[in-house]
Amino acid sequence: MSVTTDARRRRTWWVVGTLGVLTMTAVIVWFAVAATSGKVHWTNTGFLVDSEEQVTVRFDLVRDPGRAVVCELHALDENKTRIGTAQVEVGPVESSPSRHTAPVRTVTRATTGYVDFCWYADERPATGP
Repeated sequence: MSVTTDARRRRTWWVVGTLGVLTMTAVIVWFAVAATSGKVHWTNTGFLVDSEEQVTVRFDLVRDPGRAVVCELHALDENKTRIGTAQVEVGPVESSPSRHTAPVRTVTRATTGYVDFCWYADERPATGP
């Protein structure tokens, strides 16, 4: 065999390998986009302990602005025990993302409040509550 033939074979395998990696990367990106498209996304942006019996949770929603969303909120105490839960419905809005606040009633003083899960009001939640 000549040196030229070996170089061609190596180059051919490098091209095949590169094309394989690029193809698999494109497939992974496509699956990632397909898995999150059309879903509700939330970001916990803060909370305020209003009193011994209430915490207000602040959160952002990224979703279809024409659809109502239901979110389940939780409040925890200093031992990370759930001391309050609330489901709030957020109606349609003009644009997305949007910022919201909602109260959670508690049985004792909360140390944190957060959104646990959100879903479109006209659908059953896939996971969560």
